[in-house]
Amino acid sequence: MIILVLSVAQKTLESFKEVTEQVVSRGFLWTVALSTLFAFYTVCHLIYNLGISPLRAYPGPKLWAVSSIPYGICILRGRSHIKILSLHNRYGPVVRVGPNELSFNSPQAFQDIYGFRPGKQQLAKDPKLYASKLNGVRDSIAGYLDNEAHTRQRRLLSHAFSDKCLREQEDVIISFVDFLILRLRERTTGNADRKSKEDIKSWFNFITFDITGDLMFGETFDCLKDSKLHPWISLIFATLKGITFLTVMNQFSILRKLQDILLPEYLREQMMKHFNLSAQKADRRLERGINRPDFMSAILKHGLSDDKERFIEDQPIMSRAEIHANSVFITIAGSETSASLLTGCVYYLCKNPTTMMDLCNEVRSAFSEEKDITSTQCIRLKYLNAVIEESLRLYPPLVTNLPRLVRQGGDVVDGYVVPAGITVSTHHYASYHAEANFALPEEFIPERWLGTDKRFCEDKRDVLQPFSLGPRNCLGKKYVLTHPSTPVGQFNPRD
Repeated sequence: MIILVLSVAQKTLESFKEVTEQVVSRGFLWTVALSTLFAFYTVCHLIYNLGISPLRAYPGPKLWAVSSIPYGICILRGRSHIKILSLHNRYGPVVRVGPNELSFNSPQAFQDIYGFRPGKQQLAKDPKLYASKLNGVRDSIAGYLDNEAHTRQRRLLSHAFSDKCLREQEDVIISFVDFLILRLRERTTGNADRKSKEDIKSWFNFITFDITGDLMFGETFDCLKDSKLHPWISLIFATLKGITFLTVMNQFSILRKLQDILLPEYLREQMMKHFNLSAQKADRRLERGINRPDFMSAILKHGLSDDKERFIEDQPIMSRAEIHANSVFITIAGSETSASLLTGCVYYLCKNPTTMMDLCNEVRSAFSEEKDITSTQCIRLKYLNAVIEESLRLYPPLVTNLPRLVRQGGDVVDGYVVPAGITVSTHHYASYHAEANFALPEEFIPERWLGTDKRFCEDKRDVLQPFSLGPRNCLGKKYVLTHPSTPVGQFNPRD
């Protein structure tokens, strides 16, 4: 009996071993097959991108030519603008920065990619960058890919940023600037116990968010009053981080389909919380009507549609969904950009005391009292405007690019023939710091914008387009430039 049991057990083990060997053998074969297939695909991919692709002749690092991974890593590290600058300094005015992407840095490239194109269709926004949607629809002016839809919304929003509206809002802006100066003097003057070192970048964030909150929602965030950022504003920075993650993932078809899984949950929650709070603030402002000189009154000039999903085609008024989405966009674009410009401007002035004194002398000779310093008056000061231009060059609010997609039939950018389906763009920081565009590109010298210094007679000043150009240029350009002129004019140290 025992012998029989052992015999059965032995046969069972032998059968199990045989099955296991077959499974392992088949698994090994599958592994070999998949590895071979992957290797074959990789070789074909390399051969195509380096030897067959219509971009094969464009200069650039070989690794970037075969994969979008290096560029994506630079974006996530926040160093893409530095890397793109180094590539242009090495390879010239056009660089291949991806398997299907080219970067340019010349004035003509800005015009060809973003400018008005009489008789030719505008280049399309690259959907890989603008595909993410917070409220289920692409309703903000920055999110529309379709040019006609963008034109319609731009027309409706233009009232909010007209010269007339900006003049009406100037008293609001001046009141916040006065409060900023008061708060800084309270914290930095007086007895020794009250003196403190202040992070001016934070204070510029305080004032720009307070102003934007007042003009967009009819309620300030009280950042200047409380000397700290409102908790809601921290959600904005989380949103910007989330948008960066989404932008990189959109470069890869597989990752694009897995966004819901790969985007960190805390970022997704912060982004949605920020959108929902913005929508609630916008709704509260809508209830107050139009009897106030702010963005919302101008937006509501022609009325409001309660269509919560999407606008009705060609409807001459904005939907509630569009107002919600634009509230998010304008809050970010109208505050962080101005704060960045102010921070860069004051930083470079402090690093260049001679320039600071030249600016102070101009301001003091133009104004006898601080209350006379307004954006309307400051716009006439040549040296102040040169300081702001130079600050925009060295420290642009947008340092990266705005990708466009070449349409069917191809196009010509800066004299280079570019086939259809290729992404093209100019990188702001890389263009403004390029040795090919500016003499002494890393030095803060406002005189280059006055035309009085022969060292800069060959500077390509028309390459400076911090608000882009053409039919999709920044609608709030004058608004952003209104912020710095008044506070910078008042930031002049007394003897």
